[in-house]
Amino acid sequence: MLAVSCDVLHTDKDSIDGFWQLVAVDTLATGTTTDMRESQVTWAVQGSLLEVRIADSFMEDFVFKFEHTSNSLKLLSPYQIDRDHGDVKVVNVDLLRPFGINELEENFTLIQLSGSQLILESSLLRLHFRNY
Repeated sequence: MLAVSCDVLHTDKDSIDGFWQLVAVDTLATGTTTDMRESQVTWAVQGSLLEVRIADSFMEDFVFKFEHTSNSLKLLSPYQIDRDHGDVKVVNVDLLRPFGINELEENFTLIQLSGSQLILESSLLRLHFRNY
């Protein structure tokens, strides 16, 4: 009975659903940190979809399917949202770089997840988010 209770609490605590603002990016190769608070980059997670965008910009709006485990987040199948002409599959990763995403199928290690903070690490970057 104790194991079941702990597992339920663990699952609730590890919910990645929410609205996250990118506040800092660490470049792993150089050890430098960039303050991203003014960039207005946000990640919105609900159900099986993740949307990344720059607030107040409808030109830079992307959606991904994703896989989330207790220690990882894998982004899959990126599409640029175009409500007038239909969503377009992203084939150029350069469109995603402003969001801290450097691969069309990006794998992140989940460093920290709490109600207020999310930290993800890829092979190149460590992304720090705050929850709205």
